[in-house]
Amino acid sequence: MPSPYDNCRRRRAARSISMAGHMAAIAMLAVLLGITQPKTGSAADFDAGWQAYQAGDFLRAFNEWQPLADKGDKRAQFNIGVMYDEGKGLRQDRSKAIGWWTKAADQGDPEAQHNIGLAYLAGTGVRQNYDEAVSWLRKAADQDLARSQYALGRMYDYGFGVEKDPDIAAKWVLKAAEAGFDKAQYNLGKRYRDGLGIPKDSQVATQWFRKAANQGHARAQQHLATRYLTGDGIEKSPTQAYMWFILAIRGGNKSAQKEKDAVGAELTSEQRLKAEQMAKDWRPPSTIGKSG
Repeated sequence: MPSPYDNCRRRRAARSISMAGHMAAIAMLAVLLGITQPKTGSAADFDAGWQAYQAGDFLRAFNEWQPLADKGDKRAQFNIGVMYDEGKGLRQDRSKAIGWWTKAADQGDPEAQHNIGLAYLAGTGVRQNYDEAVSWLRKAADQDLARSQYALGRMYDYGFGVEKDPDIAAKWVLKAAEAGFDKAQYNLGKRYRDGLGIPKDSQVATQWFRKAANQGHARAQQHLATRYLTGDGIEKSPTQAYMWFILAIRGGNKSAQKEKDAVGAELTSEQRLKAEQMAKDWRPPSTIGKSG
């Protein structure tokens, strides 16, 4: 069986994507996936750097982490990479960021591997190379980093560095969704809705939209609202639909406004007030009963 890394097949897959769509997809992935943020720690020297970083004293954080990084501490190496990438306390330098991330990645740090993979995907700080992007993302995904599992799945969707394969894409997205990554949960809902790489199942689609919506994913909240409105995969409830449209708008999804207004016009004043109160009282399930 031919390897998914076969060069000829990669070239055929790449040629099938228009340049405009190609660049738009790369930009979308870069925005959605972003770099992973600095690590916390418990060792005294490392923790001193973290406290300084949290306080906005980036130079002191760098001075605490630099000796550790020079001695091979992969957490410090990773964090210095983030500081160079974001220009916090240092002159912004993507190449230096990647240099430090590579040191950490070579020691098996999955977050560093993820960041390098995205750098190769977008061609920032390094020459764009989809093969390298897939290689690094796979290393992180194999260590169960959900963000990388999702990214790898999307690479199979677009055919970046691999041949397009919706079945393999769905498997990686499922891993990330099961790990709790909201973007993967939302994407998996759409896959079950459309039958992309997995059988269509409206009820399962609704379950995944709900999981993402419960984490505050605004587009998933809009999808869930629409399903409550139509009864697709769930019992119809205009009141629930109105509540979820409110939450979607609150989360920044302005496209839900027209749908909310249309539903609201069909509700009684009591139903609207109930939905509005439900939206006001709503909290992500994981935060209920917790403080801080």
